[in-house]
Amino acid sequence: MPRFSDRSFFIIMVATLVFATLYRLYPLVVGEPALAQAFMTEDGYLMLTIARNMAIGLGMSVSDGTIASNGVQPMATFLFAGSYLVTGGDKIAGLWGVQLTGAIIAVIGIFTVRALARVLLAPQDNAPIWPWLVATMWFVSPLLLLHTMNGLETGLYTVMVTLSLVIFARLLHKGDAAGLTDRMLLGAACGVTFLARNDAVFLIGAIGLVWLFHALITRRRPVGAVIAELIPPALLVALIASPWLINNYVNFGSIVPVSGTAQSLSGGLARNADILPAVLFEYVFPMLPVPVRLQYAPAFMICASIVILIILASFVLQVWRRGGTARHVMMAYLIFAILMCLYYGFYFGAGWFLSRYLSPLAPLLITATLSVALSLARWLIPARATGAIYTLGLLSIVLCIALLGRYLLPGTKEQGHFQVVDWVTENVAAETWVGAVQTGTLGYWHDRTINLDGKVNPAALQAQLTEGDVLNYVLQSPITYLADWEGIAYWVTTANRGNTAFSESFTVVVHDVPGNLAVLKRQ
Repeated sequence: MPRFSDRSFFIIMVATLVFATLYRLYPLVVGEPALAQAFMTEDGYLMLTIARNMAIGLGMSVSDGTIASNGVQPMATFLFAGSYLVTGGDKIAGLWGVQLTGAIIAVIGIFTVRALARVLLAPQDNAPIWPWLVATMWFVSPLLLLHTMNGLETGLYTVMVTLSLVIFARLLHKGDAAGLTDRMLLGAACGVTFLARNDAVFLIGAIGLVWLFHALITRRRPVGAVIAELIPPALLVALIASPWLINNYVNFGSIVPVSGTAQSLSGGLARNADILPAVLFEYVFPMLPVPVRLQYAPAFMICASIVILIILASFVLQVWRRGGTARHVMMAYLIFAILMCLYYGFYFGAGWFLSRYLSPLAPLLITATLSVALSLARWLIPARATGAIYTLGLLSIVLCIALLGRYLLPGTKEQGHFQVVDWVTENVAAETWVGAVQTGTLGYWHDRTINLDGKVNPAALQAQLTEGDVLNYVLQSPITYLADWEGIAYWVTTANRGNTAFSESFTVVVHDVPGNLAVLKRQ
């Protein structure tokens, strides 16, 4: 077993953080096509389309400014709009700014994740090296790296979740010395976290519940005094969140963005429960991505669930027995994690996004794994425990870097939608309207694109809710072409629910199964 000192291992981690930062920035250096495809996701382009329209004076809209939309998370959208504001709406230069913004947010995340890990690990070990290891694993994990650079709110949300919990820890640590400023700071952080992503209501509820429990049981404060302490920060949270909620309700009829409603249509009881163990496993062990063919294997689901439960249960028991601030912060984070897993695993749809939805839980799970590993090492090999964890940490870092290197190989990681963009760019005039179910990437590069899955198009969503499909909506729209993955070709045959008017109006002009592309044209 190689010998490491704290200093040498810290140098290794700093080098790893520098490498992971440069990796996030490489598309800025190499330019196209990496700038447009390396990290940007389909939904990321939906957000960027709205951000760009805001910057060029079209407001929160899609489809060349003709369709108002709230199908995004507001804080990240406003941040990304700045990139297009300073570039005059240039789509390429704007992407440069978006990637840089994502990298800066991720770097900030190093420090918020480290600070939270320090709170959770302090009762076990005050050595500063271990929180840095948690932050390093979070920052260099291939899956989490992609999530922080996807053109969405994911990285920002993790930063705000961890920052809110750190502020909560400091408030609890101050005890009776905490004043109104401390409480309002927590309220402001929670309010901004909600603007980062609206399922932060779970985090806000968890913090409020644990805060109430701590004040009444641990501090033995009178009920009236506790309520008086909680009301001002709660009002501040509501004040910060209210403009977005009011906008949603007044202009779109629901406080939930249309994207959330659209994605929930694919939900159902325990709809995503089968994929939940694999998603959590990848955050318990961020250096071990689970192959797709293994994710749904019953044996793996059972084994992964057992491993996750053992690690979490051991970590929770350790922290709870040690008491102090970490106990309450851990409970708030754990309640948040449970609510997120229940909501997205057993109620919500869009299981293909489950990894992204649950990525804010990664700091908790990585910290739990390290804590349990430290305890096991000190029990099994007390004289060499630190060296063993250093070795495991180094191996984990090497695995992560190797996986990141693999992503750079040609054909290993493809965005999946640029075949549609390329065809439309080459064959459709800029002023011609195109429709698609998946319009993030296409809608960014071809302005006159109409969304049909309802994520950013309230009218299409309404058609889905009332008629069960968007075929009549398409017929009544100015859409000339439908261009998407190859499955859209079947809209004129078996998948059109007997809508002969649609079949008579559109014909398939491209059906490229190997290329995953189909195009329908209005006759």
